[in-house]
Amino acid sequence: MCPPGCAGSLGSGGTELPTVSVIIPAYQGGGELVELVERLLGDSYPRKEVIVAMDEPLPEVLEALEKLGCKLVVSNERRGKVHALNEAVRVSSGEVLVFLDDDVAVKDEGFLRKIVEAMRSCDVADVKKVITGRSLLARLVHIEYVAVNFASMLMAKLSGYTVAFNGAAFAIKRRALESLGGFPATLTEDFDLGLKCFLHRLRYTFVDTTYVLNYPPASWGEWYRQRKRWAVGVSDWLRRNYRILLKAVVKMPHVLLPGLVLLLPSLVTFTMTLILYNLARFKAAALLLIGLSSLVSQLLPIATLVTLNIQLAYLLTAAPLLVTLLVFTAWHVAAARKLSMRSEAYLYPVYLFFYQVLWLVILLAGLARVLVLKRTDVEDWVV
Repeated sequence: MCPPGCAGSLGSGGTELPTVSVIIPAYQGGGELVELVERLLGDSYPRKEVIVAMDEPLPEVLEALEKLGCKLVVSNERRGKVHALNEAVRVSSGEVLVFLDDDVAVKDEGFLRKIVEAMRSCDVADVKKVITGRSLLARLVHIEYVAVNFASMLMAKLSGYTVAFNGAAFAIKRRALESLGGFPATLTEDFDLGLKCFLHRLRYTFVDTTYVLNYPPASWGEWYRQRKRWAVGVSDWLRRNYRILLKAVVKMPHVLLPGLVLLLPSLVTFTMTLILYNLARFKAAALLLIGLSSLVSQLLPIATLVTLNIQLAYLLTAAPLLVTLLVFTAWHVAAARKLSMRSEAYLYPVYLFFYQVLWLVILLAGLARVLVLKRTDVEDWVV
């Protein structure tokens, strides 16, 4: 999927297989990590190494990994993900670096070879991610990841560049990462690295010939804590880089604007409810509660409920909101088919008017926390 005119080929004359280093950062670790490493070591690609960078490893996990024979970069203190990644890169030897989170699974045969083939003429690649599980939360996150994958594919096909990518599974050439100075010490190291790739005009592709399985959060509480961290991280990323991002939108409006709408359709419905007639007091209350949620996180459910009730009221009385729902549902079905992913169309109303509303409220509260309160600290997270 890499566009014409990409960077030089891998290997000698583009024929020799490049060496691949698979790097997995982990905190403590678990059974999923051991299974992932075992699967990667058994991958048919011949020229590879698997490196696990672990902070405060559980003894049984460390013992299991030592038996498997992967390369270990261990710290008995919590360094943080970015420090672990950069240290693992320093001890790696691959021409191609594949980064995987420790909560993904590889089930596809020829996983590494397919990534290498996709990257022969590109510098950085995002790998398709498929959510596993059949719970309501897993299905809603799956709908979201259809949008994430489609937006990534859109950037690759229409521009060949990216401003951000999901760091759960991606690959980059060593010389490209070294030219960027490694991973930046931020909450959103993957987004910041993606933006650096854009500024350095590194060619980007989306790998849809293989995939990783992503485990969704085990509970709504875990999802909520994850999203609060993401909201602060993304808000800080926007604050630091908004000028660059505005220039990127000017250069690639046909890519970035549709991508934003697909990733966050609640922006459309939320804006529509603000500009439609009536319910002015409820709208003011919703905006006030969202702002206060940046101070008192316990108000987030109330802010979400008020915003949700406003949208549902308009859904029953205003045709534009109903049409918006139908359009986004049809898009989801088409995108899932294009990506060879399952469709969850019957759940899209729940996704749009509940899941997305909750995520938008958390995101707006995070934005207020960063821009107004100047706070970027995140509970139980080390950069």
